[in-house]
Amino acid sequence: MLFGKLLPREGNFFELFNDHGARIGEGARAFMNLVTHYKDLTLRAKYAADVDGAERAADRITAEVNRLLHKTFITPLDRDDIHQLISKMDDILDLIEDSAQLLFLYNVRDLTPEAKKLADICVACCEKVQSAVSLLSNMDNGA
Repeated sequence: MLFGKLLPREGNFFELFNDHGARIGEGARAFMNLVTHYKDLTLRAKYAADVDGAERAADRITAEVNRLLHKTFITPLDRDDIHQLISKMDDILDLIEDSAQLLFLYNVRDLTPEAKKLADICVACCEKVQSAVSLLSNMDNGA
């Protein structure tokens, strides 16, 4: 049975990348909603919690990818590339969450139109990341 543990196994890295990409899109859209409905304190709290929830879900996915990296004998991509990809993807949501928290920390009362435009750009960029990760997964599946 020891020999069975040495056989090549491939984890579901691409599925996890797709899940993480979905959380990035979810977090960015929640941040956009936070900025859009900033004056409504109830909605502001709801969307801030949504950003936090997406970030925590992404952290769990990042931890699973790292666990899988240590457990998998043969990986579909270079180990360092997998680690860098998931780390950089996780950084995106960490920064989005930091931005949402800083609005509360600094007691920002009004947001400028430029802040709303930046939130729009954030969503567009996060959707590009999500589609790029999905494309990578489709290439792996031969699609």
